Amino acid sequence: MAISKKIAAAAAAATLVFSFAAEAATTLRVGSMTIYPPFEFLDSSTGKYEGFDMDLVREIGKRNGYDVKIVSMALDGIVPALMSGNVDCAISALTITPERSEKVDFTKPYMNAGLTVMTSKENAPKIKSLKDLENQTLCAEIGSSGALVMKRIPGTVIRTFNSAADAFLELDKGGCFAMLNDGPVNKYFLRQKASKSMNLVALDFVVSDDFYGLAVQKGNKKLLNVLDQTLDAMRADGTYQKIYDKWFGSAKAQ
Repeated sequence: MAISKKIAAAAAAATLVFSFAAEAATTLRVGSMTIYPPFEFLDSSTGKYEGFDMDLVREIGKRNGYDVKIVSMALDGIVPALMSGNVDCAISALTITPERSEKVDFTKPYMNAGLTVMTSKENAPKIKSLKDLENQTLCAEIGSSGALVMKRIPGTVIRTFNSAADAFLELDKGGCFAMLNDGPVNKYFLRQKASKSMNLVALDFVVSDDFYGLAVQKGNKKLLNVLDQTLDAMRADGTYQKIYDKWFGSAKAQ
């Protein structure tokens, strides 16, 4: 009888260890549009996805025993992928909007990156407010929060592109008057070597707040709570600020 109990106890312990190992190795499928520096992009030298969002979600995965798998996709495919269950969560400088919140659930905001105007140096003096964009042809990254705001400006013609970089190129060629885009992305792009020969400038005034959140399938409260609690812990222990400083310099994270 004692031997049988020992065998049963050992089997139970083995089952517990196996279950814990299986849970620890859970793959977290993360949807992201991986062509949006400095938040997410492919480092051609390493073949690895890098950026602020990538560091953030990998740290979340590390703290919760997840094997993070980045699933690259178009921005307008992220919400459908969450709804269908093809990915577990998404991080992609994804602005929390009423339209998106009807279809997916968002974490607490992890950044406020306000929308600003990118335009040519010649057009810059003509733009003091959103009213100056009325009845103009504007460039937009498809599915972006900037595109949503621009559509509400009276009389505009919106030309959409698969990435902000493609829209910047068209803007530089004179194919549109201006575009609204996330402020940190505009500034980061203009600091890159490839942009030095371009005739573009980012205006200082903020058009609207642009709060980023991680997204999960509607109703997935378990994962949502894990993400929220981990983000809180990362802010509290300074890890979030270290990641922020790495990509945006030493300034107070918002």
